[in-house]
Amino acid sequence: MQRTFARLLVITVFLFGASLSSLSFAQDKQTSEGVFTAAQAATGKQTYHAECAACHDMTFYKDIWSYWQGRALIDFYYRIVAEMPSDNPGSLFDQEYTDIVAYILSDIGYPSGDDVLETGNGMEGISITRL
Repeated sequence: MQRTFARLLVITVFLFGASLSSLSFAQDKQTSEGVFTAAQAATGKQTYHAECAACHDMTFYKDIWSYWQGRALIDFYYRIVAEMPSDNPGSLFDQEYTDIVAYILSDIGYPSGDDVLETGNGMEGISITRL
């Protein structure tokens, strides 16, 4: 049920060309403040290598990261859900996508913290910042 809702939301957002960051969510946190745990990033690394690494390595995200700076983290999350894996987008569980986002943030160089990155709830309030 949760995956179906996420897919419908992603499809709706992209079909109508709306960006979640344009919906004026309050940006309460920044990615530089440790918005995921080290354990969550480690779990995300395992999932990334099982589901994502066959098509691209982590340098892919480092090369495009400047595009995402200043946007809400939820936008990045939904882009991954909508497009990955490329042969079956939206096929992972929401938590798997969230853990992958934590791993990507960790690999890019953002610090981990004490709070687990939550799927959906709260991500709209996290701004992607420069390192």
